Amino acid sequence: MKSKRIFWVTLLAAFLACGMLASCGGDDHQTPPALSGDGGDDDGGDGGDGGDDGQDEDGYPAGLTVETFTDELSGGGECLGFYAVVDFKANPKLLFRPKFSGAKTPTTYFADFAESGEGTPYVVVNGGYFGGSTSVSLLIEEGEMKSMAARSDVCNGQTYYPVRAAFGQMADGSFETTWVYCLRAADNSFYPYAYPSPLDNDERTETFMPEPPTETTAGAYVWEPQYAIGAGPMLVYEGENVAEENYWKEVFEHGGVSGMSRHPRTALGATADGKLVVLVCDGRGKRGSTGFTLPELADKMISLGCVRAINLDGGGSSTFVGKEGTVLNMPSDTDGTTLEGATIKERSIPTAVVIAEAK
Repeated sequence: MKSKRIFWVTLLAAFLACGMLASCGGDDHQTPPALSGDGGDDDGGDGGDGGDDGQDEDGYPAGLTVETFTDELSGGGECLGFYAVVDFKANPKLLFRPKFSGAKTPTTYFADFAESGEGTPYVVVNGGYFGGSTSVSLLIEEGEMKSMAARSDVCNGQTYYPVRAAFGQMADGSFETTWVYCLRAADNSFYPYAYPSPLDNDERTETFMPEPPTETTAGAYVWEPQYAIGAGPMLVYEGENVAEENYWKEVFEHGGVSGMSRHPRTALGATADGKLVVLVCDGRGKRGSTGFTLPELADKMISLGCVRAINLDGGGSSTFVGKEGTVLNMPSDTDGTTLEGATIKERSIPTAVVIAEAK
């Protein structure tokens, strides 16, 4: 939602053997393929049992299920979306791969990953916040920080130092969520430090830390994930819905995140037994969906078993790409409100999350 001067790109998501994206016949409409399980119920199918090739009958590998949901909301209306559950214990070849670029569409991330030789992509969703083609959220690949979270900003004339949520996979394969601020080293490089909370900022009262946090701030430690993506706010922490509190303390109201109203959203979460949950909901009337508030999104992630979860960028950026590079949802920049006959419009984004299977 914080993006500016976004380049809209209309792509068809039929992935060809040459690795390029092209239209399929003369039809300019993307039709979502069959999903894992029965595809129509919020509890989802069990998918991923695998045939001789290790894939289920719907084309997703063992350990990966993709489901659709329709939730009735308080006060009327519905929220529609898609989510993936990634079980690394059921299939150790599954990969969580945040990716950084100069900005490209989610379907292009999908195609480029397929060409990279790293593995076979099955799900891609949008990543963190950005302005133009510049990421303003944390992104770590193979232990190297590719993009640094914003270290300062101005709210109502006051400078503040945001300490914001990030989601990472550690060297042992486990997932962590924490609040991160990037500090400067003696050689002028930057590195992420984790903190036990978003510290002492509170946008509701317009009170902000007078100085940035340091390595001596209580509870601080060097955060060393192998792969990580940041955005915020924290949605779920130790099984509790903390979305509203952290929305204000991570200072997002002035930036256009509109956390207390319903919009398209994207989220990442982890269950107590190490599964990954990736979710995108539609909003703004697309497919009849109103979207979620951030507290509603947190409740949804908890209902899917998440004990930790963070919010990623939303609005027109929220895009869920499934197998074969097909956009399953209806990004809100797409004209109209129904998928039938629609030309999907994706945003070019500098960070994304790829779920793949290693070769």
